[in-house]
Amino acid sequence: MKSIISHYLLPALGVACLLGSCSNERVDNFFKKIIQAPPSEIERDVKGHDQIYAVHAILRMGYKAGQIGVGANADEMVDVYNTYHIAGEETVIPIVQEIDIAKDDNGQMTVTTERDHFDVVASDKIVYGLELKYYDQNGMLINHQFTNFPYVKGKDGYSEPDEDNSTLMMHQHFFGVGHFTLSKGSKDEAKTLQLAYPRTLADVPHYIDRYTFMERGGKAEPATKFSASNIYVPDGFELGRNAVPFDNELAWRSIEVTGRPDALQPFRASNGTMYRLVRSIDNQRLNQLVPEIFTYTYRDTDPIEEELGKLFDESYNDDFIDPETEAPRQRYGETVGLLKQERSLDAGAPLDRLGFKGILKFRQAGISFLLQVRLCNILTKGQQRTGDVAKPAKYTNAANPDGGYLWDFNQIQPGWDSFDIDYPLPVRIIADTKDGEAKCYEDVRRFYPSVQRSELWRMLSDPEAFFYRYRRNVVLM
Repeated sequence: MKSIISHYLLPALGVACLLGSCSNERVDNFFKKIIQAPPSEIERDVKGHDQIYAVHAILRMGYKAGQIGVGANADEMVDVYNTYHIAGEETVIPIVQEIDIAKDDNGQMTVTTERDHFDVVASDKIVYGLELKYYDQNGMLINHQFTNFPYVKGKDGYSEPDEDNSTLMMHQHFFGVGHFTLSKGSKDEAKTLQLAYPRTLADVPHYIDRYTFMERGGKAEPATKFSASNIYVPDGFELGRNAVPFDNELAWRSIEVTGRPDALQPFRASNGTMYRLVRSIDNQRLNQLVPEIFTYTYRDTDPIEEELGKLFDESYNDDFIDPETEAPRQRYGETVGLLKQERSLDAGAPLDRLGFKGILKFRQAGISFLLQVRLCNILTKGQQRTGDVAKPAKYTNAANPDGGYLWDFNQIQPGWDSFDIDYPLPVRIIADTKDGEAKCYEDVRRFYPSVQRSELWRMLSDPEAFFYRYRRNVVLM
């Protein structure tokens, strides 16, 4: 499994180099090897599943509905979200948006669709269902390969879970804020964006300081010889004013000089402005702030590739091998429910989390950011309580016993740096319903000139009534 040198590991490498009395030349050579614009990552050494060659990301607009019955007798009640798979009309904002990402001839993940970002609104009533579909080199859907929960015969001859070979117990998507974009293939002459931390939606985007810069004592922390990620700011910069324009050329230059003596020297741009480097925000701190921008609720199903609430009205064998019969589990007559730990179908069993399906809610408008998607291969083990038998670390969040000891969407842990895939999905939060009908309409019209005010506001303020017309296009999550 390929490990990624993460933002928060590099300072430790720098300290190690310092303790080893590195010369300036040796330090420069060291950083040249590791400081570079990070590409999207896919694993090279897989275990238990095929390598991911393509991604289909679907974002569907919707709202929280009531409850439905799922399970063997459709009597286990679960909350449900109605999302809709239809383009909609020009009088409103897009209802479904899709982005495709695929591996190019050079092995890099590139965007292959015309759409390269998602446009959303912040709202207490509107939600967005995100579904991620992964494909192998033959174009076959492989999501189910990440739900494997096998059994082996123990010493006493009875079947017991094979935790060391369970893809379900070692995988989870985490969602955060990234800072680099993907290219659109070899014909794309534009540079990818680097150090693209959350920015305003102004004609000239500005960094949002809270989510961009490392702060110490109310001031931005200056770059050092060993700081791994730095951003140029103009002379006179004051933290908290969101006054630094995003400049991709300066971002690329900062990557080039980071780790070199130049990083500590002022830089004069062609327009005469003097710049200096300050440190960008630490990944762990940024993860803590993510819920201010968006939240994510896991809504994986069992089977993972079937829709919540689907009735198996014909013979259906799922991909789980029943340890008692040693044959695929029969699901005829059952209703698809949410994914549970150990692939249990028992009512009330603790839920599991993978992140192939989930509900996003956005919290503030006027911001553009990169939704970073990381499918983490969690290789370590830990304990739920002191003295317990070691379990896969995915299930060792001692602060969450009521939630099956699972980690939340933004709680990726230090050292979890082995990813099956790691890529950004650009998002623009173009309006907020809390601002009222008039401003919401003006904010949306800036990006969608054909939007009709009354229809837009009906969609956002009374989604149940608005979406009734699309009831045949509903996708339950």
